[in-house]
Amino acid sequence: MNIVAKIKNASLYPLAYSIVSAQSLASRVKALGKKPVVHFEQPYAGQKILLLALYEKGRLRADIENLLITAKSLGMYVIAVNTLKVLNADSLKDKIDCYIERPNFGRDFGSYQTGFMHFYKKGWEQQCERLLMLNDSLFYSKANLKPFLEQMITTEIEVLGATENHEIEHHLGSFCISIDQHILQQTRFQKYWARYAKTDVRPKVIKRGEMQLSKTLRRCVCSPDHFAAYFSLSWLIEYLEHDQDILYRVSDFYRVSDFYRVSDFVDWKRPSLKAAAGRLMDKYLQIDPGLANIEANIEANIEAKTIYFVDDAYGIINAIETSVKESNLESLKERVLQEVKNDLTECFIAGSQIHQNNILLHHLGMPFIKLDGLYRGMFSVEDVKKLTNQLDGDERIHFKRLMYSKPFGGNTLFGWKRAAFYRGLI
Repeated sequence: MNIVAKIKNASLYPLAYSIVSAQSLASRVKALGKKPVVHFEQPYAGQKILLLALYEKGRLRADIENLLITAKSLGMYVIAVNTLKVLNADSLKDKIDCYIERPNFGRDFGSYQTGFMHFYKKGWEQQCERLLMLNDSLFYSKANLKPFLEQMITTEIEVLGATENHEIEHHLGSFCISIDQHILQQTRFQKYWARYAKTDVRPKVIKRGEMQLSKTLRRCVCSPDHFAAYFSLSWLIEYLEHDQDILYRVSDFYRVSDFYRVSDFVDWKRPSLKAAAGRLMDKYLQIDPGLANIEANIEANIEAKTIYFVDDAYGIINAIETSVKESNLESLKERVLQEVKNDLTECFIAGSQIHQNNILLHHLGMPFIKLDGLYRGMFSVEDVKKLTNQLDGDERIHFKRLMYSKPFGGNTLFGWKRAAFYRGLI
């Protein structure tokens, strides 16, 4: 975005914030006096619970139906809270145990709040061993879904999220958090939901919802190691200790990547061979002190075209091995892979992990994809193609339709809406 566009967006921001705030107020007024409607509820018998926040009209998405079927196969009791209306609520009875529709105000945290208030009204915290929060901002792929859900509801960690986010302050992604009974029964946690103030203004939802929820959960756990993300940096490091194959395919992390985003709309650092090679040059490669004229030597090398095409870790190893006087091949391999690993792990924690690493993590077993990736600029069309290639054949058309229905907002929105988009208001 050029300087003129940035100035224009900055000047329109106060107007954009006023409009978004007015829209939120209008939705609040429209929702006044309207209570959530419990369409049906099966008796609860102490099962582990899936609390699912929905924004589904007419009928549920195919991937959501598969999620529900999978949860039921694991013996979970499903509470679904929808801000829109389905055509025939009774048709969901074989997939959902408690189905609630509520006024469309408050985004996903409004639905979470409705679900938790119903949960506590019924006193289910006395029986429920674990509750898993999910929402439909994700596309749930079939591969690895069942084992992942099983891991999330059988973990001994009191609060376990799928991914984390280090932007602004560390917090868990609220789209997937598993919570132990010890936490569910705490007064502090119950008060958080009772006092949560609904809003449609996105930055306020992030602050009051996602960030404040993480703060509350962190205060509730018995020790710091009981507040964690499953796909964390420590998980990646441990994975690489046992399987370094991904490092040899490091070109796949950059421009010709199958496993990493190439979108440049967001300036989070991405892994690159150039960065890894630069680390090696700075640390280990020394110019022969016997060279009398370094400048002349450099010019001679350029004229001789001693330039190497490098597109993977092997390429770096070969280029160094053929360019230096003495080299220990085994030591060289070890050093190259270590620098590639260093670069990857530094990039892994940049920004929102679910967006930054979604392609890689989905490849390594995380069974969902963030549906706003293209809209927010974290994914390019090329990135969507990579994710599509990781899906089963019958999922691909459905996934592409969902992703392409919301193209990058910076290209499709104008005026105050573009200003609101770039400040995260919409």
